[in-house]
Amino acid sequence: MVKLMQEYPAGNWLTAMAVSALLAGTGSSSEDREPSFHFAHDIAPVLARLGCSAAECHGGATGKGGFKLSLFSSNPEADFAAITQEFESRRVDYVSPGRSLFLRKPTRDSGLKHGGGRVLKTKDPAFEALKNWIASGTPWETGEPLELTSLRLKLVENRARVTADFETESGEIIERDVTEMTMLESTNGGVASITESGEINIEGPGEAWILARYGHLNARLPVLSSFGKKSNSPKKSEHPLDRAWLSRLEKLGLPAAESASDAVLRRRLTIDLLGRPPGPLEVGKPVDVDAAFQSGEFAETWAKHVASWFEVPISERDPRNSSEAHTALRAFFQKSVAEGDSIAQIASRILLENSPGRAWKRFSDPRDRAEFVGRSMLGIRLGCARCHNHPLDRWKQDEHLAFSAFFSDDRPNPNGGAMMMTGQFFEPETGNLIEPALLPLPAGNAPDTASRKDVLAWFILKNPKHDLFARNIANRTFAALFGQPLVDSPDDHRLSNPAVHEPVLDLLTNTLIEVDYDLRELIRFIVTSDFYKLASSPNSDRHQKLGDAPKKYMAHQTARRLSADEFRRAVGFVTGVKVNHPLPPESPLAEQLYVLNSGLIQKALTTPGNQVDAIFDFGFDPAQQLEDLYRLILSRPPTDEEKAAFLPELKDAKDPRQRGRDLAFALLASREFGSVR
Repeated sequence: MVKLMQEYPAGNWLTAMAVSALLAGTGSSSEDREPSFHFAHDIAPVLARLGCSAAECHGGATGKGGFKLSLFSSNPEADFAAITQEFESRRVDYVSPGRSLFLRKPTRDSGLKHGGGRVLKTKDPAFEALKNWIASGTPWETGEPLELTSLRLKLVENRARVTADFETESGEIIERDVTEMTMLESTNGGVASITESGEINIEGPGEAWILARYGHLNARLPVLSSFGKKSNSPKKSEHPLDRAWLSRLEKLGLPAAESASDAVLRRRLTIDLLGRPPGPLEVGKPVDVDAAFQSGEFAETWAKHVASWFEVPISERDPRNSSEAHTALRAFFQKSVAEGDSIAQIASRILLENSPGRAWKRFSDPRDRAEFVGRSMLGIRLGCARCHNHPLDRWKQDEHLAFSAFFSDDRPNPNGGAMMMTGQFFEPETGNLIEPALLPLPAGNAPDTASRKDVLAWFILKNPKHDLFARNIANRTFAALFGQPLVDSPDDHRLSNPAVHEPVLDLLTNTLIEVDYDLRELIRFIVTSDFYKLASSPNSDRHQKLGDAPKKYMAHQTARRLSADEFRRAVGFVTGVKVNHPLPPESPLAEQLYVLNSGLIQKALTTPGNQVDAIFDFGFDPAQQLEDLYRLILSRPPTDEEKAAFLPELKDAKDPRQRGRDLAFALLASREFGSVR
């Protein structure tokens, strides 16, 4: 394909007096090429950049002042009709274009009221562009049709420059500099700000992303500003994950925290792998990761994670979903993880097999099914496009419907026989038949003879042109082990929602692909890194002075609360009692009140034969009893301060068992027991 370059000169774009000259001054490298114009490429972006199509202005659900535009100009066809056809075209004046109501309102011409204030001046290039479009007869499109195919953002002398690629019908690629028609913003104005002309100013230390939106496409560019002198962290590691993580910290000038103590790390790893704290006999011994992977506890713990990724609710949390089907779904995940199936194999069965694992069958509407697959497998939100073109991502209404058509139920064959025919999906509002089509993501060559479901599974799991499934699973696995995802929220992987650490997510994505989607191998890759072994609290004066920055940029781990299910299971494990108490609430405050007042811990401690009582029934040395109690509950020996505080209490107790229960309750209700540090 041939690449040509068309450039809008700064401050002088779209100023021609007729459509035939709209791009005449753009420096096209092809003299015989007729200039092209398209409302979606040359006018709609102007409205978006001026803020006319913002949610608080005419892009709101009902518009403003009787004039409605699509949000961020995401539906150019509707915007074109609203400007040129509504109210008998009263918004445009073809005889005197500059007197068009469409221009007089935003310029406050002759004191005309405009709820959005003055957003245009008559000397602005944008005013000239809009006036010339009206003077040319408000065309929708002229010249050779061009399709916007890609958008690139780069830094040139501290200024953002945006380049768009347009493809002609013959396959040629035309490049245009569209900086002055692009919406530019920073994700963190405290780190970097950007002017309308694209000039980037560093405002403070940290990382920000410059986001560019032109037409239906987005692009992004990271900006890093150091917190001070270059970090001289003594941490060195050959582990690929550590290299990616430490390289970014070095650029940010942030020192890495020290590693967690052996006791803390042992408890963290045991809870993460097996879903429970270490037993008394495991305290002081290293965790055997390979043995953990082969255990039923690992399968049970990670089956719960995988089930949550595919949105299978816990029946206690949502009684409406405690049906046989959901019980079978959880059994499917348990069996799959126990047998060592890769996450791609699990997803393939969900998509293809008529088995309990067909999770999308929980939904009856094909649109709900498509949105579920988008969230759970691709990590993308399609729901907005059910009602309107997605304002922050690339998805359009017709694309949402076409993708939903893949999930229509098969129908009986009118010719008889046992074979079913491929299902059909009809547009709910019009009744028109919708032909299935894959989402507009980069795609390779799908198998020619495959069924619809085979094509869908290939597109999600095997398409070499995108890695959304791997990125989604890598992000969710990281969240399960670190207590926070790299992309927040996990089902919203879009360009305008970058990961907190893109190099780490890229590495984990590639690693998952390299190990053929083996979940155990990805977990091993993560937990064997120094990154995973970090202490969860700042342990240096510099960290303390930097406030939240070390936590935000992952210079140390972050302590996380045990989930409600993990907490209940941990109480049962350390007391040796089967706990059937209802799950604690998810809210931190409500959970703390529940722990203290619900009777969950009290019932476990008063059940005959519990392990806390055994310490005091079969041991007679208070010092050893205290040691055993701490090892049982907190997976560590007591500190000298704790011995000094509690040992006298045990020695002087008239009823050592009851005093032991009181102390056990305090330890079980503590923040240390209820969290992973």
